[in-house]
Amino acid sequence: MDKNHNELGNDRLTETEVLETEAASPEAALIEKGTRRWSLFSSLRYAEYRYLWSGALLSNIGTWIQSVALGLFVFQLTHSEFTLGLVNFSSSIPTLFLALVGGIVADRYQRRSLIIVTQVVQMLLALTLGILISLHTANVANIIIISLVTGIASSFGFPAWLSLIPELVPKKDLLNAVALNSAQFNVARLIGPAIAGFIISLLGVAASFYINSLSFLAVIIALLLIKPPPIKIRKSEVSVWKNFTEGINYAKEHTSAAVLLICVGTLTTFGMSHTTLMPVYAIDILKTGARGLGYLFAATGLGAVTGALIVAGLTHIIPRRNLIKLGIFSYSILLLVFAFSKVFIISLLAQVGIGIAFLTTTSSINTSLQLMAPTQIRGRVMSLFVWAFMGLFPIGSLIVGSLARLIGSPPTLAIGAAVLLITSAILYFRPQLLENVG
Repeated sequence: MDKNHNELGNDRLTETEVLETEAASPEAALIEKGTRRWSLFSSLRYAEYRYLWSGALLSNIGTWIQSVALGLFVFQLTHSEFTLGLVNFSSSIPTLFLALVGGIVADRYQRRSLIIVTQVVQMLLALTLGILISLHTANVANIIIISLVTGIASSFGFPAWLSLIPELVPKKDLLNAVALNSAQFNVARLIGPAIAGFIISLLGVAASFYINSLSFLAVIIALLLIKPPPIKIRKSEVSVWKNFTEGINYAKEHTSAAVLLICVGTLTTFGMSHTTLMPVYAIDILKTGARGLGYLFAATGLGAVTGALIVAGLTHIIPRRNLIKLGIFSYSILLLVFAFSKVFIISLLAQVGIGIAFLTTTSSINTSLQLMAPTQIRGRVMSLFVWAFMGLFPIGSLIVGSLARLIGSPPTLAIGAAVLLITSAILYFRPQLLENVG
């Protein structure tokens, strides 16, 4: 243990470096492939990171189980696409406003303690929602309030989580730790929804929330087991606003960077937000119920895991700019297929393809931004990527939910597919927009 900590102390990263590396996608290890041999599981050699990774995997499985159950319950309760969008909006909107504040808090307090507090809060909120459903007192108002508070807790916990990982592994294995951190999230995304349908069918909706509440114990116990080396908390002399505006100014001055950020924002708003309507498709259109809903979410997770492997293998063969254009085009076509499909197996295959296209696009954009931006402002540029990737999702959910209420779910998703198709056409016919992308 002491040996590990000594090594960690020598290799500890600054916060800017953390933001730079943690934003990386699974293929990030390819960046340093030429300088050292990369082992797929090298970061798991360190017991403390292994505890954290394992706890996070179990906890994220529980989170995905609850996500499926919540969407199903809300739609069964209200039969309103708008309410589905509103609930997603409530849980995600805090990220839009509090992510930077969460970063400041992570710099001023011990990160492990902050994460434990946020995990306990989320555990209690899941338990509360399960009890409300069991007592038949759950309604839209208390669901939205609980979703909003959960989002606030997550907004403070996420930056601290990202900042903690470099304290558990040496610098030489950090990129591997980042890759495995992303992998465990997508594995949970595959497993959680797949078993959620069975849990709901056998034990009821409320059981999903109890199971998620228990799953938080895994990561809390893991956090209690690890002992990261004490770090000196120091206040930054540069304001958050100045850091933020410098990243924006870089994007303004470099067309390719701005285009990449617009692309990921468009994909999130008009593409990824289609998951808000998944309960509508499972219940009303495909007639598959809770199990079908779980399979649809799991299919997207399977596609994401597959996409990570594909990108890792194709990065040295196909230029990233081509992967980005192909990914957005493929997403638009597959989303159109899903929008009007009434055959479950076709919808399932479309979701697998959507998962592949989404991760291929976002990870290629992610890596391109990392390589393009100068070292001194790379963290701020990548924070814009995180904002576009996560912060715009609630806006997309609200748009999708509102439109679906007015014109129906299939036409709403068709509009999103059209926007993405236009985006891909612009990139194909104006290649100079991505001329600086490898």
